[in-house]
Amino acid sequence: MNVLMICQNFYPEIGSAANRMKNIFKRMEQQGSEVHVLTSEPLYPTAELYTDAMFWDEPSLDAAKITRIQPRDLRATTNLWRRLRLFIEQFVLAVQEVRHDTKQYAYIYATTPSIFMGLVGVVAKHLKKAPLILDVRDLWPESLVGVGITKSRLLLAPLYWLEKWMYRQADQIVINSEGFRSYIEKKGIAPEKIHYIPNSIEENEWLIKRRKVSEQVRVVYTGNIGLAQDVFLLLDVAEQLKEDKHIEFHVVGYGYHKEKFEAHVLERGLTNIHFMNAMPRWDALKQLAKSDIAFATLVESTAFDTVTPGKIIDYMAMGCAIVGAVSGHAAKVIEDAGAGFVSRERSREKIVEHIRYLAEHPEERSAMGQSGVKYVQAHFDWEQNQERLFEAIRQTDLRVLGVSK
Repeated sequence: MNVLMICQNFYPEIGSAANRMKNIFKRMEQQGSEVHVLTSEPLYPTAELYTDAMFWDEPSLDAAKITRIQPRDLRATTNLWRRLRLFIEQFVLAVQEVRHDTKQYAYIYATTPSIFMGLVGVVAKHLKKAPLILDVRDLWPESLVGVGITKSRLLLAPLYWLEKWMYRQADQIVINSEGFRSYIEKKGIAPEKIHYIPNSIEENEWLIKRRKVSEQVRVVYTGNIGLAQDVFLLLDVAEQLKEDKHIEFHVVGYGYHKEKFEAHVLERGLTNIHFMNAMPRWDALKQLAKSDIAFATLVESTAFDTVTPGKIIDYMAMGCAIVGAVSGHAAKVIEDAGAGFVSRERSREKIVEHIRYLAEHPEERSAMGQSGVKYVQAHFDWEQNQERLFEAIRQTDLRVLGVSK
C-alpha cells in the first residue's frame, strides 16, 4: 500500500528528528508499504554540511521516493517573524506538492514540529481522503515559550487553537515521550488514540564497542547547541575542573549558539574543552563509545519537563554514565535507569561534584553505564518498539472501517 510521510527533517540530516523519521520509514517499508516522503531539502543545521558525501551514507534511502521542498531562507534565527515566514512558506510549498500529487494513499503519516508540517498532514488527509497518523515529537507552540522566543498572547492564542484542532483532526497520535500524554489528553484527545513510540536504537548500533577504561576521563556532549540547551553551563563546569588534568571535555556540537560557545571557550582559555565538527550518526555514536561520562542539559522551563531528549537514549545505549542538568521526564528516565546523576536545580557545584565523583570511581561509573545499556535494551530498542508503530497503523485501519478495538 502507498503511504505519504510528511516531515520537516529526514535523511541525510543529523539529529534525532531526522533519525526517527528514517527509522519509521524503514519499518513501514519492511512491512511491505511503499512510502513516499515529502520533506525539506537537508538544511539542519546548515545546507553546506550536506555537500559532504559522508552524510549520504545509505544508498537504499538515496533511491527512495523522496520529494524535497526548498524555501528561500532557512538560516537559523531567533527572530519570531522570520521563523513564522519560513514555516508558512514551507506549509505553502508542501501543500502545493500534495495538490499536484495524483497518487492515492492508504494513510498519511505526518510529524510535528513545526506545527505547520503537521497541518500539511491535515490538508493531505482531506485532499487524499486518507486517515492521518500524527507523530508529535515536541509540544509546539509550547516550546516557543520555553526557549523564550515569545510570550505574546496575541500570537500564541491562534497557535494553541491550531494545535488543538490539529490533534483532533488526527485519527491516531504517536508521541515520542510519555511526558506528552497528559498534555494531549487535556486537549480533548481520547487516551486510546495516543500511542507511545520513543526514539530508539537500531539493531546494528548495538555492535559499536566501548573502549577500555583508562586513566584519562573523557566527558562528552553531543548534539544541538541551541536555544533549548543550557550548554553554557558546561563552560562554568569545565572552568572549575581545569586543574583536574585527568578530566577532558569533548563537544560534538552544532546549532544556533555554536560560534558563541566556541568564542567563550577561547576567551576563557578553557583548554580542557575540545571541539569536533558535526558528523554522521554512526560516527557520533562511536565518539560516545569512546567516552566515560556524558552531559545532558535543557534550559529550566516547564515547557521542557515533558521532553526526553534523544541524546539521553544514545548516551545510555553507548554505556556512558550521565550527568544531567535536567528536570521533569528527562530526569526521571536517567534515575529510573540508574544511569547517572541529575541536578534538577542546574547547580554548577553539584554537576562538578558529580563529574569529579564519577571520574574518581571507575567501577561505579561503569556500573551506571551498564545499567543504562540494560534500560535501553528493555525500553528503547526499535525491534521491540516497531510493534507499537504497527499497532497505531492497525488502529487507523480499524477506525476507517468503523470497527472498534
